[in-house]
Amino acid sequence: MIGTLSERIYFSIRIVKMGDWHQDLVIKNVSDEELDDVIDKVITYLQKTKIISTKKADNILNKDFGYCPGQNWDFVVRFPEEYHFLDLKTNGLEVRKGRTVFYVDGRDFKSIDCPNCGENNVECDWGELFNQWLKNPNLANLQCKKCGTLNSISEYKFEPKWVLSNLGFVFWNWPILKESFIEKLEKVTGKKIEKVEGKL
Repeated sequence: MIGTLSERIYFSIRIVKMGDWHQDLVIKNVSDEELDDVIDKVITYLQKTKIISTKKADNILNKDFGYCPGQNWDFVVRFPEEYHFLDLKTNGLEVRKGRTVFYVDGRDFKSIDCPNCGENNVECDWGELFNQWLKNPNLANLQCKKCGTLNSISEYKFEPKWVLSNLGFVFWNWPILKESFIEKLEKVTGKKIEKVEGKL
């Protein structure tokens, strides 16, 4: 039985052949001064191991070009038999630099949990907090209704999973990425990585 969120979304797309599947590897707690260095570490590693190519193409849902899959792309996915994604127009790696709300889709939140006590603060004005975070993350704070702790909205835990960060790597229509691959990138960057997945 297909059980994980990744598997349910991924195979539903394969069956109905609708939408574009994205897996966002979001790197947390990267200062503006570190951004370019962290990006360079990731891209250098991915190209050195031939997971992505040095070649770029019009293969992401953005005005910019994305990195093409490399010859060893299958080393980092759970279902290498899904090689037909290579024939899709949208199959690149996109680097998103700058404050971004990485999201699953348009579903309503079930919970927005305090990072301190775990209380669900879903009744908060999260839309306004997101907008404020995009303008100035230092001012986008939410006080938990239970414990009273003040934290940035970016530190709260969302269900469905959304992540607010200034750096992410978006794999468009790739088969499900291995957890071991994500763990390796955490070692490469020295940063915590959270995965957000969904379809458009």
